[in-house]
Amino acid sequence: MAGGFKYVGTDQQGTEVKLRTYDVTSSHASIIAVGDVVRITGTATTSSINSTVDVATAAQSVTRVVAGVVPQYSTESFTDTGLAASTSGQVVVNADPFAYYEVDVSNGPLAAADVGLNVDLVATAATKSGGLTISNMSVNATGKATTNTLPFRVEALLQDSAGVWGNRARVRINNSTYNSGTTGV
Repeated sequence: MAGGFKYVGTDQQGTEVKLRTYDVTSSHASIIAVGDVVRITGTATTSSINSTVDVATAAQSVTRVVAGVVPQYSTESFTDTGLAASTSGQVVVNADPFAYYEVDVSNGPLAAADVGLNVDLVATAATKSGGLTISNMSVNATGKATTNTLPFRVEALLQDSAGVWGNRARVRINNSTYNSGTTGV
């Protein structure tokens, strides 16, 4: 079940989602979709002075998860739900460091003993079907460990559409570009 990282709640008080807008330069190489994980690139644009992000890859700290894509008014692409490759634009990300996400598990399933461990990102490129852009990112059961540099912490196991436990998981960001990761349990 594709769809990337789906926001499901927070440890913070209150119910509002904390959002932040980042710029994306035209040098990014793949489609960006809601549910994709992005990483700050360390630069800013001269027009808005926002930090820029690009799609995250495995084995690195991550910044946040895309919650929306700002429509391209200049091209009147109001129905597109993603940002095309090699196109500059803006994405809105969930900036809550305590956010929980539900996500598919690649190379799984995870087992009950894996709850509390850290896992890496599988950064599969998004796909486009009509006006919908679907995130295909997941977490990787291979390499699960207590290692503090892994970007996600497994908080709970979930069932997939076939009823198999551990093929989906509830995770939170562990090692980000804003906070160092903690050792898994």
